[in-house]
Amino acid sequence: MRHPSGQFRYIDPPFQFNSPEIAAYPVEVTGFHLLSSLRQRLGWNSLAGKRLLDFGCGVRFARTIHNLDIDIGSYTGIDVNAQAIAWLANNADDPRFRFEHFDMRNEMYNAGGETVEDRNVLQRRGFSEFDAACMFSVITHQAPADAQTIFALLYETVRARGQLYFTAFTDDGVDQYREGDPALPCILSTYHPEYLRQLVSSAGWNVEEIYPKTNMQQTAFVCRK
Repeated sequence: MRHPSGQFRYIDPPFQFNSPEIAAYPVEVTGFHLLSSLRQRLGWNSLAGKRLLDFGCGVRFARTIHNLDIDIGSYTGIDVNAQAIAWLANNADDPRFRFEHFDMRNEMYNAGGETVEDRNVLQRRGFSEFDAACMFSVITHQAPADAQTIFALLYETVRARGQLYFTAFTDDGVDQYREGDPALPCILSTYHPEYLRQLVSSAGWNVEEIYPKTNMQQTAFVCRK
């Protein structure tokens, strides 16, 4: 056991943020698969000793790491959902974990949130020197200006030569950006891959690899500072 007390306590957060297709599988199964995919695509032999920042974390990876006793240096989760963050902070009692609510405006998930313009705001709150930042199903629900802001925020949180891993809806037939349902802004934010690459690059990142969509995740981008 990696928990310093040597005691195991199963956590079962009362939240479900996954799509119906993914939710059909146990959370730890999808969580382990996605963490393994992230690790491999970032070129890591293991998560041991790695400091990972999960932006728009939900509850899946915290639950997976905790319940499967995965060896990781540290796992930090940031989310606009205050209730989920509070639950994790109170129940996932692992010294490797940190959870923080970030009240950033999003048309779909947090319309009453704050507009963020300062790219150093996370760094000033103590989020820095991570080996990598990741986002699953976050850019899939962001308009271009907000996506660009998030890329800039995360650039400031990783160490020199640190990495970024994120998924997005992409379509070569889209002219830059399109909403899947204009009546529901940000429910299906779809990008032309090259336009998304431009947004990422404008924040300072170098896109190293783009992986096509699979049955478990959308198109995935691997970037480096």
